Amino acid sequence: MSALLDAVRERLREFGITLEVQRQAADAHIDAIVTLSREGQSQRYAAEARATMTLGSTVRDAQDRFEGAVDPLLVIGHRISPRSADAFRAAGIQFADALGNAFLAFGSVLIDVRGRTESAAASSGAYRPADRSPHPANLFSSRRAQVILVLLAWPELSRMTVREIATASGVSTGQAHDTLNRLQQAGFLVPDSKRLERTDQLLDLCTAAYLTGLGPRLELARYHGDPSRPLSGVTPERRVYRSGESAVGSGVVRPATLTLYLDDPNPKFPILNRWDASPDHEPNIFVRRKFWSSPRASEEKFSADGQNAPWPLVYADLIAARDARLREVAQSWRARCARSDEV
Repeated sequence: MSALLDAVRERLREFGITLEVQRQAADAHIDAIVTLSREGQSQRYAAEARATMTLGSTVRDAQDRFEGAVDPLLVIGHRISPRSADAFRAAGIQFADALGNAFLAFGSVLIDVRGRTESAAASSGAYRPADRSPHPANLFSSRRAQVILVLLAWPELSRMTVREIATASGVSTGQAHDTLNRLQQAGFLVPDSKRLERTDQLLDLCTAAYLTGLGPRLELARYHGDPSRPLSGVTPERRVYRSGESAVGSGVVRPATLTLYLDDPNPKFPILNRWDASPDHEPNIFVRRKFWSSPRASEEKFSADGQNAPWPLVYADLIAARDARLREVAQSWRARCARSDEV
């Protein structure tokens, strides 16, 4: 790891970026907390060293990452292929390799270097980064991820009006329209039929971005309590939606965590459910903001103990839990829901 960090540090110096290691960890995936700085701008990252810099391997190992990593992910390695680099950019995941290929965005700094090979890195000539926009095009930004998740959950939405899609996603019509255009440009939306395609890849990319993008932005609070205790204070006007392992039923015998999305946050809700917000206990109950409106709301049956969040969001929360025991559960849930439109 040390030699790789040194190599990446040297390449980043070419762009005027300083890499400082805050602390290192023995973990096999997140290896260090680093800070990148340039001209008064700085950003702290959880740096993950990858022998193979591919999006698929990064997503599969996401739940094994360093438990304390709340900073944006920075993937580093010896070499990233052009195809993998494009996938990382689309997912909004930042990276840098030992040859000088990089995608970094923090503050007003944007570095987008492409196509550098071993021969280019070894030469003494100046290296020119690829042309780049002042703003990176991230298909999986938080607002766009909301649109994509509801389109994956309810495929019929893609054939509805932009206004209906915006309402279901909790975004403006302009944001919904922009997301649809970007999905079409990226080849995920067929213009004529308005049908999503390559949905497996789309879900993988959205899940990877969710870990450090939409997921943290939706979080309202964390508590410690009994995840198996029946919920109190749930009414038809104040519904709750279960996600993560608390939503998969028989897939987990005794859930160790509880993830809830609130329809209308009630300040008394934690008290009614005897949740502890003190820092003395490790949080195992996560309360998040509900952003979607189901196009099938009229079919939903009220449950005093909560109903499930949209299935792609449940899957993303299972992956984001960083719990190895949930790896197989997440894949089984995904396979079952992809085959059925009833969850």
